[in-house]
Amino acid sequence: MKLSLATGLVMAMATTEAFAPSKIHNTPQSTALFAEENNSFLPKIDGKAAASFVAASVLAFSTVGLTTAAIPTFVEPAHAATKVVADEPVKTKAEIKAAEKAQKEAEKSAEKAKKEAEKAKKEAEAKKQKEAEEKQKKKEEEKKRKEAEKRMSKEEKDYNKAKANTDLANKTLKSYEKLSSDAKAADKKAQSALESASKNAASAKKAYTTVAQKLETAKKQQMPSVAIKELSADAAKLKTVLKEKEKIMSDASKTASSTSSQVKSAGKGIKDTKKELKKADKQLKKADKKFKKYQKKVKKQLKEQQSKLKKLEGQASKLKSQKEKETKELVNKEKDIQSEKNELEELKKL
Repeated sequence: MKLSLATGLVMAMATTEAFAPSKIHNTPQSTALFAEENNSFLPKIDGKAAASFVAASVLAFSTVGLTTAAIPTFVEPAHAATKVVADEPVKTKAEIKAAEKAQKEAEKSAEKAKKEAEKAKKEAEAKKQKEAEEKQKKKEEEKKRKEAEKRMSKEEKDYNKAKANTDLANKTLKSYEKLSSDAKAADKKAQSALESASKNAASAKKAYTTVAQKLETAKKQQMPSVAIKELSADAAKLKTVLKEKEKIMSDASKTASSTSSQVKSAGKGIKDTKKELKKADKQLKKADKKFKKYQKKVKKQLKEQQSKLKKLEGQASKLKSQKEKETKELVNKEKDIQSEKNELEELKKL
């Protein structure tokens, strides 16, 4: 814009004389510019003025081209927006429908997940509540048990303890007996498998030894190579079989040893538990005897207390009856006194 203003100023200065309406030139006029000589309403232009006008026009057009080539910054966003809209692909009805369906499915999935989360939360809260209630119940039961123990006598506590030890010993004995039974059954199978494996191994060893001896004899007697080769192949096969049988026998032997050890361990457990049970039974009998003696004593005291209470109740009833009788007699006497008073008053009036 600065260049345009400067150019306009230069053009104005260069053509002042040419475009001045007050000056009339007497020089010959250009027929190219004016068809009629006697036009009085237009300014007359000589050759110098025409050249200046053309130069100014060219310069002005070139300047305008330079000044209007750049697009103002406030127009660019509109062009950019137009481009973006034009470049966006047009969606078909099927694509729009598929997108809507996907959106609905996504919403359904989200709703389902939300409901499941809420359900899981409720279940967790219910489980937590149940556990808390059970814990509280156990706590209350333990509290009641301790309170009951406080009220218990020493004899009853000793009896309960001895009984618990006896019950535990019986339970342990049953477990060992089951373990022993299972171990014996397993040991029986293991011993049978070992016996069978031992026989198979012995048979394989005998077969291999026989062929090995034949091979050794053939070699000594320098028999044909074909026969020696056949015997060698048979010996190799039988040796492989023997190794397999010996491996089976070794595994069976280990299993039998393990089951036999389990039978011994279970038997020892039964023996030790029976000793503990015998000891627990002895303590239980002793505690039971003391507890029964204590119960008998308590019953006797209770009976005596009941007898005393009955006697006191009888005395109270007798006193009550006597008091009622005395109260009745007193009421009758009061009535007699009142009657005498009334008669005395009547006599005074006479």
